Amino acid sequence: MDTTLFNLTLTGTVSPAFDSPLATAPIRPSREFDTQEKYRQGEDKTARLPRMAKYFPDMGGLAYVPYFPAAGIRGALRRAARDVLLESIQDDTWGLELHRLLTIGGVGASGPEGDINISAIREFKRKNPLIALFGATSGANNAWVNGALSVGHAIPFHPFTPTIVTGVRTDPLQRNPHEITLLDASAVAALDTICNAARTVSRTKRQIDEQEKLLKAAKKAGDKDTVAQLASQLTELATVLDQAVGIAGTDLSVQMPLPGYEVIPPGLPLSHRLVATQINDVELGLLVLALDKFAKSPFLGAHHAQGCGIVEASWAVSLDGMAGTLEIKPFMGLVANGEALSECLDTAKAAFRQAMAGCTEALLLP
Repeated sequence: MDTTLFNLTLTGTVSPAFDSPLATAPIRPSREFDTQEKYRQGEDKTARLPRMAKYFPDMGGLAYVPYFPAAGIRGALRRAARDVLLESIQDDTWGLELHRLLTIGGVGASGPEGDINISAIREFKRKNPLIALFGATSGANNAWVNGALSVGHAIPFHPFTPTIVTGVRTDPLQRNPHEITLLDASAVAALDTICNAARTVSRTKRQIDEQEKLLKAAKKAGDKDTVAQLASQLTELATVLDQAVGIAGTDLSVQMPLPGYEVIPPGLPLSHRLVATQINDVELGLLVLALDKFAKSPFLGAHHAQGCGIVEASWAVSLDGMAGTLEIKPFMGLVANGEALSECLDTAKAAFRQAMAGCTEALLLP
């Protein structure tokens, strides 16, 4: 193995491609601050892009901007590297322990953390270049092994208001009544029963909402008789609702507006940086092959079934004095521009393949 260590920096843009919006669905913290400033449209259930405060000199201050989180990019690259590794070893399949180790870094265990063994960690990284890049746990109760790869958030250059993709769930039989001819007699009878129960569910839920408002007002006014009466009525309505839900099979209407999700619009360039420090030729080779693997299936984020998530990228490359560019051409691959850079990357890919020759599942485990 070549003992040369490389420092790689990619600086450029990631952009939604092919008229494909970019979405993600992070969990919104219940105690998040400045929600009104961050989210000026949509509703509580709208799936949000995360927001970040960014300084804009031309605006004279900070503004919240939607961005695509680094974890989504890093996860996609890690899975691509995992697939490259699987194609490079002798085993056609592997066990759950190795799959979790490569995909998410393994699963820890409760209890006190074990002693750090520097020699064991160094050996673990040497034989498993994916762990050297992305990190992992080195075993139950063992410390996390840090990787050499830093993946940045994809952040817009200017503030923008994200589009909210919405829709309405519809009943296919109401949209196209002819479809009822596809049902047998028992299914038609069951449909009538379910539709009537669904109407009862919707009507009863509205009545419960109205009664709860009246109950709240009565409690505030101290009207005990009205409170008792309304509480009794709510109990009866709850029973009716439970029975109707049992027949309909759900408390949701077949036809209802969907809360939607925010997207970064197609073509909007997002500033992005990727840095790998002190990596050897094998690790560099795996990283380049992972970028190429990702480029051939370049999906990030959520809602792929609705056409979201296809991305392209272009980075200026700094690799120990060598310069050039790397581009992700969606569904085609990674393109390197610059003769010296291309030769170095080809050599690194060959070093990775040589290092993995004869490798087995057992050799990749700690």
